[in-house]
Amino acid sequence: MSDTRVYTLDAATALALEQRLRRDLPPDADWRRVDHARFAVKADGVNLVCYRSGKLVVQGKVLDRFVRDHLAGLAEATAAAAAAGDQALPFDAPTIGSDEAGKGDYFGPLVVAAVYAEPARADELRAMGIADSKTLADQRMFPMAELVERGFDCAVRALPPTEYNARWAADPNVNHVLADLHAEAIGALLQRHPDATVLVDRFASEDVLASRLRRGRCVPQRLVQVPRAEAHPVVGAASVVARVHFLEGFKHCEEDSGTELHKGAGEPVDAAARRAFAIGGRDLLARIAKLHFKNSQRLPGLRP
Repeated sequence: MSDTRVYTLDAATALALEQRLRRDLPPDADWRRVDHARFAVKADGVNLVCYRSGKLVVQGKVLDRFVRDHLAGLAEATAAAAAAGDQALPFDAPTIGSDEAGKGDYFGPLVVAAVYAEPARADELRAMGIADSKTLADQRMFPMAELVERGFDCAVRALPPTEYNARWAADPNVNHVLADLHAEAIGALLQRHPDATVLVDRFASEDVLASRLRRGRCVPQRLVQVPRAEAHPVVGAASVVARVHFLEGFKHCEEDSGTELHKGAGEPVDAAARRAFAIGGRDLLARIAKLHFKNSQRLPGLRP
């Protein structure tokens, strides 16, 4: 018997989801037209239809894995946005925006980027086409990121898989690892812009990041952590810069592996992991992958 799950999405969330699925689903995914639907796709035994009304219907015999790999956090994010009234974030003060890339990707680094901008430059960011990186095609972001890094004060912190795996071994909580990177990038910019408001897409309880900023003695005058902060142009710029640095790190991992890798954590990633493991065993995987992901557990012969 098929299971069915229903979500309610706003237009921006629906667009972001479609872009992410087109990027992460396997090449043989069946994209098709459905009356009154924004998009519809069948992949990995799951049938997904997103209607223009905002209703997202997901059906399949086993949905847990698909939801985990492709829809994780969707219900919480949309509920939080609805509770907050989905109001636009003001850009009325000098702001440091921070965002990450690679958190949900088995292969490649974890990257955090922070960008500083003043309100007078909001139109400049919008003119570049800056938006949440999940809504943009990868190749489109490379020139955007170059413009941001050349024209704005930025700080980037990246953990290649080898370093990521070492940090995870010391503290097996991805939000702690992520908060450390956010604090490092934000702290670097706060040293130059101590009066800036800090705006971050909330990824954990607020004290997780705040405590790390206090520990580094880089406490902002105002720290704002909200869902969907990428809608703000400065956080959007940070998300684009982080995504491009992730893509560059992912490419290095692919070159190191000697085989084609895949983004995300779905079935194509499992197949790439099997190929990489056959080429170089655990040593190679430790250089190109985040070993604590369940993709590793599905590899026959991989030592825990």
